[in-house]
Amino acid sequence: AALADLCAQLARFPIDLEGAPPFVGAVWKRMMQIPAGSALTYAELAAEVGSPLAFRAVGQACATNRRLLAIPCHRVVAADGLGGFGPGLHWKRKLLELEAWQ
Repeated sequence: AALADLCAQLARFPIDLEGAPPFVGAVWKRMMQIPAGSALTYAELAAEVGSPLAFRAVGQACATNRRLLAIPCHRVVAADGLGGFGPGLHWKRKLLELEAWQ
């Protein structure tokens, strides 16, 4: 998929996370490791960064992300559906469809 190729190319460039708070930086770093076509729930991501009860804080970290393709927060979903997405759920759905997320 063209979007997956673009995301892979973007991943080759370093992203400075130094100004981010530690938890947000950890969430963003983990989001950059989610492969195209895959997804994690907010709770799974929270557990993976060492704070299993911080799923709402993961959502806030996603909401503050302004590098939407380089830090693919669209790959973080709710346990019962898509969850949220600043630009609109129709964009999150479209990005996931372009990456062939099932």
